Amino acid sequence: MKESKKKITLSNTKYHLLNNNRVHSLHNPKIKTIVLDLGGVYFEAGTTLALKKIYKLVNASKERIDEVFCEYPCKEGWLYRKGKINKKEFWEIAVQELKIDKRMIPQLQKIWHSSYKPIKGMKKIVHKLRQNYRIIVFSDNIEERIEYLDSKYNLRREFDSFVLSFQHGFSKKEIEFYKILLKKIACNQRNLFLLMIVRNF
Repeated sequence: MKESKKKITLSNTKYHLLNNNRVHSLHNPKIKTIVLDLGGVYFEAGTTLALKKIYKLVNASKERIDEVFCEYPCKEGWLYRKGKINKKEFWEIAVQELKIDKRMIPQLQKIWHSSYKPIKGMKKIVHKLRQNYRIIVFSDNIEERIEYLDSKYNLRREFDSFVLSFQHGFSKKEIEFYKILLKKIACNQRNLFLLMIVRNF
């Protein structure tokens, strides 16, 4: 049977993910650091998966639910990921805006966090890459989800460092966040391989 192959080309280099979950090639000897996102790269796109369940539980429009949980600029999910509002403030807004019983909060939290499941083979790939490269997480995320994922998957042990939106007050849609990334990891962009997802709304 012919081996299936998914090729990802980004930045100034490329590598191949094969169906046996090994790194086939990473060209460009200048690359020293690999920066990757969590949702949609290392984990499944958890918010997208969670929303399919939340739509069925919450009696509000999909558009309003998306505004609360997704990353629409200046909306609740965006502010939460940037650390501009905390956990308590976020869920108070969610209860008010979505007209839900506050007793639903633990259920919705569990659905949202647990929908982030590792993409098959990515842990093995990261372990392989860490033999030769520094692996950095660069993610729009919330503190509570990082804590959940760390507790469940020992996330912080799997990478060399983390640059997270809620810690710095910026999102991946803002150039300031990339400047912070480069400064924090002390890496020239020519020596950087970036693997991430940026959604436009």
